[in-house]
Amino acid sequence: MRAPRRLRPSRAGFTIVEMLVSLALLALISLLLIQAIGAAGMLSRQGGRLSADTDLDIVRDHLRGSLARLVGRDTNGRRPAFLGEPERFSGTVLANRGTERGGAVRQSVWAVRRDDGTVDLVETRGVGPESGARPPEVLVGRAAAVRLRYFGAGLIADPQPGWFPAWTRRDRPPTLIEISLAFPPGDRRRWPPLLVPLGVGQ
Repeated sequence: MRAPRRLRPSRAGFTIVEMLVSLALLALISLLLIQAIGAAGMLSRQGGRLSADTDLDIVRDHLRGSLARLVGRDTNGRRPAFLGEPERFSGTVLANRGTERGGAVRQSVWAVRRDDGTVDLVETRGVGPESGARPPEVLVGRAAAVRLRYFGAGLIADPQPGWFPAWTRRDRPPTLIEISLAFPPGDRRRWPPLLVPLGVGQ
């Protein structure tokens, strides 16, 4: 009789080469996944910054357009009073025909300090007593600091124009206003100093 033939054991598990190939593929997939997550985070941060910068651009355009309509003289030929301080200005501007009634409104922009130490740049617009009753609108919230400067001939006796931290002349407004905002560390918003020429025909 012939001896029974031995059966070869079936191959089970992975060889070393197959294991190394699997580990290499796993590492490659992990690397691609990490890069995708990083790119998504960067795009999200960029999107947030673009959104914040877009909001600031709207505010800057509003201030440019509004102050370009500063009223030179009223119906009696007098110049409306312009108040300029380091953190506040107020003047009479032509009303926005689409949203406001009347020919002119009083615009006031100033800094309001919050309990957490940050500053809001706020605005009120209106005519007469009701303008003070309307709640201020926040133009820019939670800034670190607000600074205003005024350019023009600040003194009647000295016609040489220059920059001033406050505007004391009552017979005429300044030629330019510089509006500067700083933001707390880590805040993505940026505000280059805004130079606004006041209305023509003053």
